[in-house]
Amino acid sequence: MLDLRRRTMAETARLCWSEARPSVQIVFLLRFAVGAVSTAQLQQAPWRTLLGMAAWWCAVSCAYLLNGVTDVREDRANGSRRPIARGDLPVRTAGAVTALLAGAALTLGVLAGNGVLGWVAGFLLLGCAYSAPPVRAKQSSVRCAIVVFGLGATSYAAGVAAAGSGWSATGVVFGCVMAAWMALVGSVVKDLGDAGGDAAGGRRTVAVVHGMAAARALAAAGAVLVGVAGPVAAALWAPLALVGTVPLAAGAVWVVARVVRDTRRASADRQQRRDAYRAFMVTQYTANLVALGVLAAA
Repeated sequence: MLDLRRRTMAETARLCWSEARPSVQIVFLLRFAVGAVSTAQLQQAPWRTLLGMAAWWCAVSCAYLLNGVTDVREDRANGSRRPIARGDLPVRTAGAVTALLAGAALTLGVLAGNGVLGWVAGFLLLGCAYSAPPVRAKQSSVRCAIVVFGLGATSYAAGVAAAGSGWSATGVVFGCVMAAWMALVGSVVKDLGDAGGDAAGGRRTVAVVHGMAAARALAAAGAVLVGVAGPVAAALWAPLALVGTVPLAAGAVWVVARVVRDTRRASADRQQRRDAYRAFMVTQYTANLVALGVLAAA
């Protein structure tokens, strides 16, 4: 009986981890790590930074598991294969784990000290605002972009706080540019493959209200704006951040190319329409990894 319970708990943990999107969890931890190494110097007790990172992982997992709990209708309409949508993870179980993760994030935030708790609480509130009533920012492209920018910015800020030192110009510029990449590009291209399910769920995104052509144009414009403005801002105010923002220029070209190719297809399926989102994800991974390596070496 005990072995059965352990296997059940392990399987539930695995399903929750999968529902909370491992690729997203990792990139949020990368943002946190970049924020930590962007400071002038690390604090005397690095274990506090590790506690802060653990708190951040719990907060991110909580936010994205909550998103899965509230997105069942849309995910099933879009043919998602995540655990809740396919019926392998009960909504009630996922909701209970969401609450546990929130409690763990706040507790670890207290233990990390240096103001990490405030950023953790802010992130959890933003995650709730994204998915749950009364805000439900995911219902609107504008509200979504605002909340997504906050989710990105708080991730870099939490890393700075956990390291026990103040912001540097490099951290400010790079954090803001990458948060803008999330808000102006990621929050738009993610809807290109999910417009059908979003409409079924009552969302009023640009893709649903104004059509796919308008959403593609907005995604391309956002990519060009951040891809150009990011390196320029780094060159003017934080040269060390330039090496991290240069990948955005290449990524912007990649995203635009994917969007244009999708436009020319007579009938692109959902996976093809998600090509621009994959380009967005690879770009932000590359930018954060390069920045992490350079800042850690510096």
